Amino acid sequence: MRLDLDQPRTLGELIGLTFELFGRHLATFLSLTLIVVAPVVLLVDGVWGGYLADGGDADPSAAANWTSIALGTVVIPPLVTALQVVVVQALARAQEPTVGAALRLAAPRLPAALGAVVLYSLGVALGLVALVVPGVWLSVRWYFAAQAAVVDGLGPADALRRSAEVVQTRWWRTFGVLLAFGLLIGIFGAVAGAAIRTIDNGAIYTSAQVLLQAGLLSLTAIFGTLLFFDSRARAHVPWQGPPPPPVPAEPERPIQPPRI
Repeated sequence: MRLDLDQPRTLGELIGLTFELFGRHLATFLSLTLIVVAPVVLLVDGVWGGYLADGGDADPSAAANWTSIALGTVVIPPLVTALQVVVVQALARAQEPTVGAALRLAAPRLPAALGAVVLYSLGVALGLVALVVPGVWLSVRWYFAAQAAVVDGLGPADALRRSAEVVQTRWWRTFGVLLAFGLLIGIFGAVAGAAIRTIDNGAIYTSAQVLLQAGLLSLTAIFGTLLFFDSRARAHVPWQGPPPPPVPAEPERPIQPPRI
């Protein structure tokens, strides 16, 4: 499947393509996300929070809760996003994405993506303290920082600027599209989470939480990546894609001596 990343898409097309890509390459997307999510959920929520022992009846400490929230907000999303961006780019090159290739390609950009999201989180937090509205405005303006860090090879601060450049005058559209998808994912997560909370077995409960969080994060990262390229196309900042293969030069023909 060749994916055109320079094509603007409607909200419905973005959502449909997100679920289509996730379904077609489920093993790759989910495996990459589980590499990041599973250790955190198992150690922080499962062991420290007590979910492995008590399942849905666990009463984790405040420290465990805050650690889980911090990792789930600042650390896990940019790492997952960086990995999913590489897979989406591979599809745009008409290549079959693999877990190993994605890890190798994304590894050098993980620190920049993480740094960009740290700056994003600090800026949004300060904006929320300053009468809330600036924080909401920055959260949309800088939403694509992790994607920009990976796609364009930028440092954290430059990735924020690239995100702002891509959003430009499309702030309200970006806000509306993100809100609509967020509500869709939120409803699905709430329904699935309610069903999982009825599980008494701690191991099964924790495993279900790992899969749910991995699935929701994968979908969110894919959608955010597609929206990033959609916004680039609308801002006339096209993705150049891989360079064309060199054209082999024709072999020189030997010069024949003139006939006498």
